Amino acid sequence: MIRTLNFKCSQCGKKFQPGTTVYYKDDYCNHLIQNTEFICDDCIQAWRDKWQVKSASFHEKDCVMTVDLILKDGTKMTGVDCTPLEENETVVLGEDVPVEAQKKLYKLYLKWDQKRKANVLKYCHFDEEFMRTTVTCETFSGEKFEKVAFRINRRGELETEVEMPDYIKEQIIDAFGMYEMQAELDTMPHEEKTDD
Repeated sequence: MIRTLNFKCSQCGKKFQPGTTVYYKDDYCNHLIQNTEFICDDCIQAWRDKWQVKSASFHEKDCVMTVDLILKDGTKMTGVDCTPLEENETVVLGEDVPVEAQKKLYKLYLKWDQKRKANVLKYCHFDEEFMRTTVTCETFSGEKFEKVAFRINRRGELETEVEMPDYIKEQIIDAFGMYEMQAELDTMPHEEKTDD
C-alpha cells in the first residue's frame, strides 16, 4: 500500500520539503517511519555552524580520554568524553557532532598526541656480548641512540658511555628490568606434562 509522509522537523517544529538527503535522529527502538525524528536543512546547517571548533585541549587519566573545547561562537565545554578513531581519522564525542568537526578534532588530537609522546621511547633493543651490554633506542620525536654500552650501578642508576637525557635513562632502566625478567623466564626449565 502506498502511503504519504509529512516531514516535520523535530528540532524547530516546522514542516519542510526534503531535498536529495534526508536527515533524522537514529533510534534503534523506533520501528515505525511515522515516529522518525526528521531534521530540516536549516537546523542541520545551524548544527554545523555551531560545531566550528576553535581550540581543543585533550586529557587522559586512568585510561579515560576527555577534551575541553572552545567553539568559534564562544561556547566552552569542559571534560567531554571522547574516543579517537584511527581507522577513519575522527574523534567521537558523547553527543552528535558533524563529521567535519570530528575530523578537525582528530587533527588537533594528533598534534597533542605527538607532543605527549615526544620523549617516550618508540622502541628499545638490548644486545649482550661478553662483559658488554648495549642499547639501541629511539623516541617518538626521533631522538636516537645506537649500540650505546651501559651498566646499572649499585644505586640503581644507569651509566652510559655517551650522555643521555634522564627521561630516556629512566625508560631504559624500566625496559631492561623487563628484559631481564623475560630472559630469566626463558631459561627456566618447563615442567613436563605427565599423563595420569
